[in-house]
Amino acid sequence: MVLAVDFIIASLLVILTLIPLYIYRKEIYKKFSRSGNTETFIKDVKVYLQQNYPKIQFDFSVLNKHQNEKDVKLRELMIVEELTRQFAYFEYELHTQKDTSKDMHWSGYEQNSILQKDNKLPPDWAQRKSVAWKRDNGKCNRCGTQISLPDANALFAKQMRDGGGFNLENIVILCNDCSKIIKSSNLEKTIKDLPLLDKLIKKVDNF
Repeated sequence: MVLAVDFIIASLLVILTLIPLYIYRKEIYKKFSRSGNTETFIKDVKVYLQQNYPKIQFDFSVLNKHQNEKDVKLRELMIVEELTRQFAYFEYELHTQKDTSKDMHWSGYEQNSILQKDNKLPPDWAQRKSVAWKRDNGKCNRCGTQISLPDANALFAKQMRDGGGFNLENIVILCNDCSKIIKSSNLEKTIKDLPLLDKLIKKVDNF
């Protein structure tokens, strides 16, 4: 008899739990699945990418590639993934930068531009990075995004093992995303860790 009462109580609790889910099923479904078009989303993403990554030529025809997907949120996520892959696979090679005026050089510049035997960075490395960053107007050489000096990555156009030095022409300023891509040995894995992917996914959630 006690078992029967416990069973009845448990059944009632389950039913009481399911009732709200049944009543609000449409709202819950809408939260995780949406129907409609992606026109507004694409416009927003297009403006964002063109303003923030002006050197990358994105192909927005990917919208047509996923037009048969009825779930808008899933369709937008597919588009985001495609655009992030385009960003990662954008062809780019580290190259020597424009020469800087000798007026911008300082005492010990020429001497410290030569690679030392211990392979350590020169004592004026922070100054070199700062001058290179200012030279490029605080923008990433690969994608053109604006970056702060602390977030800037300084890579070498010509590696030290190939005869490169610490001269300003050999210093290339990149953002975190582009630096990760250049250094990556597994691009597919790197794509999943790019901050750009997170930023675009947030735009999906906002629509």
